[in-house]
Amino acid sequence: MINLPQIPHLHVNKPASDIHIKEAESQLNMLLPHVYKELLKHTNGCSIGGEVLLYGTEDIAERNATWEVQQYASGYVAIGDDGGGRVLLMRLAEEEKKVWIVDAGVMDPQYAELVAEDLFSWVNEGCFIEV
Repeated sequence: MINLPQIPHLHVNKPASDIHIKEAESQLNMLLPHVYKELLKHTNGCSIGGEVLLYGTEDIAERNATWEVQQYASGYVAIGDDGGGRVLLMRLAEEEKKVWIVDAGVMDPQYAELVAEDLFSWVNEGCFIEV
């Protein structure tokens, strides 16, 4: 269950439709994790105080191309960033829930740090990232 309205400094977009999600998956040539698609159905991207940006369907393909995720972090998808050069990743598995963060200059999952065990819980808690 997502509780977006109670997060301070949150800017949300209108929910994504199934069509928008399928178009994004087609552009990416991958199936997104189920929990991330559920988040998109609540908000098609969001930002929290300018510190965390979670990508919507309109941005995710371009951001993954820019970060060169498929080249350097094959098997993962970038779902957002911290606005400071670190990228939020999820493993490409339907039931994946974990969120990782990695420096964009490295973009190698072996250097990624676990941000959250569960995307929904992390979002409900305000998308806090330890420095």
